[in-house]
Amino acid sequence: MAIIQKPELLAPLNNWKTFESQPNILDNADAFYFGLQTNFSMRDRADNFALEDLDKLVKKIHDAGKKCYLATNILIYNTELVELHQTIQLAKDSGVDAIICHDMAAIMIAKQIGIPFHISTQANISNKISAKFFETLGAKRIILARELDLDDIKEIISETSIPVETFVHGAMCTAVSGRCYLSAELMGNKPEFSANRGKCVQPCRRYYTLLGEEGEKIDYEPFSGMFFNAKDLCMIGHIPELIKAGISSFKIEGRMRDPIYAAEVVACYREAIDSYYDETYSQEKVDNWLEELAKVFNRGFHTGFYFSKPKIDDIERSVRGNVSKWHRKWVGKVVNYYRKAQAIEIELYNGQLQNGQELIIENKANYYYNFRITSLKMDDKTIEKTPVIEGKNHVFVGIKVKKQVPINSDVYLFKV
Repeated sequence: MAIIQKPELLAPLNNWKTFESQPNILDNADAFYFGLQTNFSMRDRADNFALEDLDKLVKKIHDAGKKCYLATNILIYNTELVELHQTIQLAKDSGVDAIICHDMAAIMIAKQIGIPFHISTQANISNKISAKFFETLGAKRIILARELDLDDIKEIISETSIPVETFVHGAMCTAVSGRCYLSAELMGNKPEFSANRGKCVQPCRRYYTLLGEEGEKIDYEPFSGMFFNAKDLCMIGHIPELIKAGISSFKIEGRMRDPIYAAEVVACYREAIDSYYDETYSQEKVDNWLEELAKVFNRGFHTGFYFSKPKIDDIERSVRGNVSKWHRKWVGKVVNYYRKAQAIEIELYNGQLQNGQELIIENKANYYYNFRITSLKMDDKTIEKTPVIEGKNHVFVGIKVKKQVPINSDVYLFKV
């Protein structure tokens, strides 16, 4: 097998919860992209990082030998130019490896300040001439439009020398590379709901009815239900083709998802990439990865535009949001934490707990901890499982933990 440079695995960061609850993600990903609370990223509704945390975040990522990229990829208005300049300067001073942008103002400011910049998929780079333009402009990387097939991508890579990044997993936008005007239009043309400003209300994930010009309902099967609701991109079964195409960075979408999603998806793609290079990539492994990926948030999977244009079967018509059989069930509250015993006491309000189950403990202060139950106690007696709790028949249960847990945190059971 010819040796091809291993692509970067680029992971999404929502907030500190991901690092604190999923430390292995630092080992599995090669680089991370994130937004700041200054609102210059396409995920304004994500729990983005505070400006004062930027130095700490960059240091944590760099100490692990990984890279970090700041998203500044929305459309920019005159009133924001000073703040944008300050934000990009702060990124440079903090050691951010590159910004992600597409507005020419952000590009010119980046060039003036002297920080590397990657061209966002928002620029809709769909051909080799556009790619060469941004290469000439000084971009260090281009993130191609998601509407390209693999042959188009190969041609761009073969006829330019600029590194190419493509999405390999996550949500797909029904508009061209996310350049959507539907959200703002349906919300009264208000900029605070503009998808191009990172404030999309996701109208494509809603139910619609097709009406004729006289208001009559048209019962036409392809246009019923959520006929804009694209399934998620998933290329775990085509890693060899993507590597051989010469793609430099594999990007995972998901800055609105929880830490388990980020960690699980990154772990699967890390294994898939590494298995190609140690020649153990197989259909059996693909099936196992797909099984794991189906446990976390997803709208169903398809391969986007890589091999053909998406068809009606690539739309999730009936289920809004997550189609995974796995879900979170609220079961109780943490009432005590015992440091010496490394245990918590929870008040179990409903359901049943038993050894081997996976719990998620979370609170509004960005605390997040998931783990498998290895020890249960009731009334100082070790048990294998609790009674089934319902109504007002609450019980108190002791559970071993490996880290400190804040009192009053919510406890969820992660189950089928």
